[in-house]
Amino acid sequence: MNPQPFPPAIARLLVIVVSLAAIPLGSAYCPGNEPAAEKWTRFRGENGAGILEQCNVPLPWQPSDVAWELNLPGKGNGSPTIYGDQAFVMSAHPDTAERYLIAVDVKTGQELWRKSYPSHPHHLHARSSYASCTPCVNGSAVFFAWGSTDGITLVALSHGGEELWRRVLGPSYPSQHGFGASPVLFGNTLVLMNSQNEGEGDLPPGVPAGQSSVMAFDSQTGESLWTTPRTTTRVCYGAPAQFKDASGVDALLFCNTGDGIFALSLDDGKPLWNSKVFVKRCVSSPIIVGDLAIGTEGSGGGGNILYGVDLHGTHEVKLKIDRAAAYVPTPVAKGDLLFLWGDKGIVTCVRASQGEVLWSKRIGGNVSSSPVIAGDKLLGIAEDGTLTVLAASEKFEELGSVKLEETTRAVPALHPNFILIRTQSRLLCVGHP
Repeated sequence: MNPQPFPPAIARLLVIVVSLAAIPLGSAYCPGNEPAAEKWTRFRGENGAGILEQCNVPLPWQPSDVAWELNLPGKGNGSPTIYGDQAFVMSAHPDTAERYLIAVDVKTGQELWRKSYPSHPHHLHARSSYASCTPCVNGSAVFFAWGSTDGITLVALSHGGEELWRRVLGPSYPSQHGFGASPVLFGNTLVLMNSQNEGEGDLPPGVPAGQSSVMAFDSQTGESLWTTPRTTTRVCYGAPAQFKDASGVDALLFCNTGDGIFALSLDDGKPLWNSKVFVKRCVSSPIIVGDLAIGTEGSGGGGNILYGVDLHGTHEVKLKIDRAAAYVPTPVAKGDLLFLWGDKGIVTCVRASQGEVLWSKRIGGNVSSSPVIAGDKLLGIAEDGTLTVLAASEKFEELGSVKLEETTRAVPALHPNFILIRTQSRLLCVGHP
């Protein structure tokens, strides 16, 4: 597991249809109280926004910019997270389904410790993995989850690898796509979306459909704080974002097929509102852009739609994009510029407040990773491992690309001084940790 140098290394066009209503643009963003360097402690960083305003890593990079590369046990699609000098990532044995949580020294690339959890194989989608969860972390613990026919397992470990608590949460099943929910911390409250499948299509013989819910736990003890039932339709995968409701309540934003874009009270899980806009599966996570709550739906066969609903007022649809919307990748925004990196490699920039399409270009490749913004650069990774760098700007500019040389579906983790990228079986650090 010695750190090694990493090998080094696109644009056409599209028609798009957008419908919208004029909206006011305000701030619904609730930043945490972590220091500047602790912004990537959950899936897609602070509040799931996928952006780090200041990043000093050269993009695209040269081989000499690679600090280290670490071979991981097994494979996985889960993304890394960062706290202090440690990074955390899940992986799993592709044959036995044994899960691993790995802690890595970000300065040296050395594995610090590994915790193993035996399991058993079950059905997965060809693009899924037994380790599709992204851990979340605070100053005292790291939290991660997996699902199997035994149930959903949620675990808390200390930064030194000591197990603090473990919960096995009722019956689960290997759906068509497998488990992929990521726990998220909001203060001392740990939240996990438990999305189940309606009907017999994805269920083993004799296994009844489970009840979908959002679950909250005390992060220190693992004690259940609240559980809010949700409409069971299709399994959905997004991680929540936080905002202040119009009444001043700390609220969580979610997406699923049965309830649409919806908000729950962080304090007690009480439903606050919902906008039932979806009929297809929601894989991406919701994001907040000004006064818009953004969510997407879609399928492997297309028909993907992005909706933006009024976050604070009527919760009606203010923005709708029904071409070039992504199915799996979560969009990302820089101010009022909303960037969509589609599953087929088409990248589109929209002025969110007006619904104006500023540009749309075909970069290429099949894409499952979600784009992120590092400073003024937009990064996206195709499944073949091609990382493309664009200007995060209202004018299209392609800045270059890097070949990661392995299938990649995880989302990069950003730090002011370095970037962590997880391919299926490796963890790469670029910059100066």
